This record gives sequence, C-alpha cells and structure tokens, in this order.
Amino acid sequence: MNENSSMPDYSRLEGALNSIGLDVGASEIHGVICGLVSAGTSQSHVDWMEALFEEWPEEDLLVREARELIGQLYFVTRDQIGNEDFSFMPFLADDTQPITVRAKGLRDWCVGYLYGLGLAGISDRQLEGDAREALQDISHFTRLDYESLESGEATEQAYAELQEFLKVVTLLVWEELADIREHGHGEE
Repeated sequence: MNENSSMPDYSRLEGALNSIGLDVGASEIHGVICGLVSAGTSQSHVDWMEALFEEWPEEDLLVREARELIGQLYFVTRDQIGNEDFSFMPFLADDTQPITVRAKGLRDWCVGYLYGLGLAGISDRQLEGDAREALQDISHFTRLDYESLESGEATEQAYAELQEFLKVVTLLVWEELADIREHGHGEE
C-alpha cells in the first residue's frame, strides 16, 4: 500500500478543490476514481488527472496540494476496492454535515462513478444481471433532489442504505469487470 495508507480528510480535500476553483467536489472525484479503478485503466486515470488540472500551473502550492490529496485518494481507493476486507466505502461528507450536503455528495459520487466507467469505455451492456441493474439504479440516483430532503430518522436511514448500496455495487462491478481488467481493457 502507498505510504499514505488512509483516506485524505474529506474537508481538507473539499477545501483544496474550492481554493483553486475546481467545479467538482471530493465525492465526485472519488466516484470517477472508483469507476476508473473498477475498469482497471491506469492510463485513463493519468489522462483524467492531467485534464482536470490543465488550466492551473503545477508550481501553484494550492494546486499541488489538491493533486497530492487526489493522488492519495486514488491509491487508497485502488487498494480498498481490490482488497477482500471490504473496507471500501464511498468517500462522502461525515454525519456532522446536514443531510442535504451529504445527499448532494452521494448524488455527485454517482455522477462521477458513471463518468469514470464511461471514460474507461465501460457501459452497462458489458455487465450482466445484478451489476447491470445496479448501474441503472445509480443512474437514477444522479437525479436525486437533495435540496428538498428534510432531516429526520427516515431520511437518515434511507441515506445510510444508499451509502451501503453504493459500496456493494462498486464491489459487484469490480468483480464483474475482472476479465476486462485481466485482458488490459483501456490500457493503451
């Protein structure tokens, strides 16, 4: 495992992204990384990172911090998804944040995940059964109306269930794409 074997602090990554004016958040970036890792496309990850930061100078300290935190997020995520200890979880704001903030992050994670899979050339047609259906469900979550959510036990329970669902789906898709990863799909 990488020398930074723990996830970066969510708030710190959000702050770094905001400080350079990047219009994607930590959850969406994690979703993209999860999609790319599931497809086994390291070159797509490099290309995506370069495109993400192409407008900012590398010597800018804020840009460097954001790049390093995203790099840490990538390596830890890659290790977690491929590990049999089931430690993987979607990278979302913690429970101290309002439900609307957390639900927006969940929606953004789904957007990023589908984008990452698409960037790697993966579509739901390459998956079967539960994995295909799960990607269709994730597609529905990208339209989550997080602004109208009200705080409460039922909302918190539904959020926790969706978070667990995304964990299971990510690991399911990881398994489904094992043959594609083995045959070097996306590696140019």
